Amino acid sequence: MHSKHLRSLLAFLIALLLLFPALPAAAAELPAPTDLTGIQNYPEAPETEAPATILMEAKTGAILYQKNMNQTYYPASITKVMTALLTIENCSLDETVTFSYRATHELEPGSSSIARTEGEELSVRDCLYALLFSSANEVAQALAEHVSGSIEDFAVLMNQKAKELGCKNTHFTNPSGLNDENHTTTPYDMALIMRAAIQEPSYLDIYSTTSYTIPATNKNKDSLPIAQKHGLLKSGPNHYEYAVAGKTGYTVIAGHTLVTYAAKNNMDLICVTMGCDSSDSQYSTTRTLFEYGFNNYTMYNIAETDTNFQTNNALLEDDSFLGSSLLSLSVSSDSWIILPNAVPFASLQSEFSWASGDSGTDTLATVTYSYSGIQVGSADLTVSMDATETFPYAETSAAAFSSSTSLDGIRFRLEQLSLRTILLVLVILVLLILVLITVFRRMARKKRRALYRKRSNRGRSRRKQKKF
Repeated sequence: MHSKHLRSLLAFLIALLLLFPALPAAAAELPAPTDLTGIQNYPEAPETEAPATILMEAKTGAILYQKNMNQTYYPASITKVMTALLTIENCSLDETVTFSYRATHELEPGSSSIARTEGEELSVRDCLYALLFSSANEVAQALAEHVSGSIEDFAVLMNQKAKELGCKNTHFTNPSGLNDENHTTTPYDMALIMRAAIQEPSYLDIYSTTSYTIPATNKNKDSLPIAQKHGLLKSGPNHYEYAVAGKTGYTVIAGHTLVTYAAKNNMDLICVTMGCDSSDSQYSTTRTLFEYGFNNYTMYNIAETDTNFQTNNALLEDDSFLGSSLLSLSVSSDSWIILPNAVPFASLQSEFSWASGDSGTDTLATVTYSYSGIQVGSADLTVSMDATETFPYAETSAAAFSSSTSLDGIRFRLEQLSLRTILLVLVILVLLILVLITVFRRMARKKRRALYRKRSNRGRSRRKQKKF
């Protein structure tokens, strides 16, 4: 084939490859929250002082304890967890934030501040420390303007993010949590916001220390040391050794509010308290609930615990579908279930189902676990070439394989994968042929040039001989 035709074929294949839909990447979505407070063998819940509170396990979304979790309250400065999350998602930590007149002047008298002035500049990193440690309200407003251009537009972004996270009863009007009758949320919604925040490494990095120094700026020649205010995080009588991150809040209208994240033995607990009369009551409630969770529940890694995933079987043993035993289904090592200590993993019922062809992810099937009729967790299964982590579909009910719709879904994905692979191979082959043609042509040119030089030299020699 002529190289011109090969180049045309290559262009066509590349265009086809780009137009052909790729297998979507696995979504790193967190499991939807599940209320386990009604499960059989539910451990006896403690008495708590907070009017409204929730204890949620972050990996699984399991609600282990709740009191008025969907009641709306004024959040005060725990609002700043959302402000920090949106800042981290939309900015580089090294960007420069310039404080406006509005950011530094439109504040309630006596509200938290680090005394910044109009035109002053700080990095996003410095601002986040001031936001979360000192609860500085002018910093919250400066970050809002930096991210969205105005405080009002940032509030729109906050509410969009809240809806995206599954918040049910949240409406934010400002980035700081200063008093506003329309600025409300719930313990449940704040747990979801904190759950999203702790997925961000930059957010957790801030809590690797309990003190920080704001450097000198263009408007202030002196540096400013600041320290963590959260009693469970800093040293002192309320310190809790497993606490990792959190935010305090207080206004006269809101009372004391608190959101805290603690980690122990693969368990990531989030506790939110709202409407407390004192900081002591919010700290005692939070500590009591953390101890309740860590002492009465156990985390199970599905890939390690469910022995069904440790066998090596083909996708269908009779080979009638795939015609090959190379493919298998594997479960992610990040799939977890949390259960009361009195409920063994072996007592769970599991149900296997194929994913539909239009699910929008690379999940081929899902196994769902339940206990006494209550769903306690699930794991997505994807195609794997690793024989060490496979799912024994042969042990699932026959009904799971009888649905033509489900089988069409998995066929669609595998056909999609095969066609893209074929196209990619063809592109590589055409490129290789073009390279070889180019190499051979260069070699041929060199030979022709060498032959031409040789003939030219012979001609000159003959002409010289005739002269003599």
